[in-house]
Amino acid sequence: MNTEFITVNDFSEVNGIVAIIPAAGIGQRMNATLPKQYLKINDKTILEITLEKFLSFAQIELVVIAISPEDTHIDLIPAASHEKVILIDGGNERASSVNNAFQFLADHGLPDNSAVMVHDAARPCITLEDLERLSAHYELQKKACFLAAPVIDTLHQVNKQKQVTGCVNRDLLIRAMTPQMACFSALKSSLESAIIDKKIITDEVSALIAAGHSVDAVVGRSDNIKVTTPDDLDLAGFYLNQQASADS
Repeated sequence: MNTEFITVNDFSEVNGIVAIIPAAGIGQRMNATLPKQYLKINDKTILEITLEKFLSFAQIELVVIAISPEDTHIDLIPAASHEKVILIDGGNERASSVNNAFQFLADHGLPDNSAVMVHDAARPCITLEDLERLSAHYELQKKACFLAAPVIDTLHQVNKQKQVTGCVNRDLLIRAMTPQMACFSALKSSLESAIIDKKIITDEVSALIAAGHSVDAVVGRSDNIKVTTPDDLDLAGFYLNQQASADS
């Protein structure tokens, strides 16, 4: 990898929010020659758009990006050399990348009570409004929380043959998004325990819940989509254009 990692000695004086962006995946479902975080929307890569959103949020003090050790594209993103950005090696799975970031931060003295956000690299439509909404809830309630959106479609439960066996009450369901936010010690210990116990962990909330923590859903914008398929790329571009028009 061509990237020169920033040398960091001590995070013990960090007072702002630390953002972690796992970006070591290859995006197999995109059917593309590049990892999906490096596909472009409006002449910028998905990762670049996401990173710039976090760097423009004043409460963010550090952004740790976990990338593949074989990554040869990160050098093409100007924002990746920002003084707040730190690059580390990610893992084969999302949880491994996040865990690597937690270990890196712990090794460099990040206080246990530090506020940490974890955000998917492939969610470039996150807005400053939602970042503010999430951080304000965390500051007020002093507990783990995450951005979410209501389920608006009718949901039916089916069997293996796809025959409907019942209707699910969507009033009690929420779609989990990112960022997901908690104090550093809770996030780190919860994920470590889940990995040791070999639990199926798809996000930080599932790790926190498995460890017995209470977590609040903070309803945000429904356009905070995750780019997973080629169709999502076009939809994200549409949402970003809408957001830009609203801000102008």
